[in-house]
Amino acid sequence: MKNHAKLLSLAIAAALLAFGGTASAQTNFNTTIQEGHINTNDTHQTGRYNDNATYQEGRDNANRTHQRGTENWNQTGQFGRFNYNETRQTGVANRSSLTRGRGRD
Repeated sequence: MKNHAKLLSLAIAAALLAFGGTASAQTNFNTTIQEGHINTNDTHQTGRYNDNATYQEGRDNANRTHQRGTENWNQTGQFGRFNYNETRQTGVANRSSLTRGRGRD
């Protein structure tokens, strides 16, 4: 399950990057993988199309994502004892998903 979530995030980011083409000036992509004891991620994206994928596996995980655009995509997977996630999306089409599970100790 853990590897599946990580690979899915990478696959989505790679596919979107490949199809971004010339619109990349108006498009933001971010993929973050953190596998430390304490993981912190802050992402701010402003553009027409914004995509963020974050995978965190550690004891303490914190993720904040702020997206402002026409279409915003956010996928977060957190696997730890203490998990914090904040997502703010301003746009026409906003999609966000959060997966949480037990991480390694």
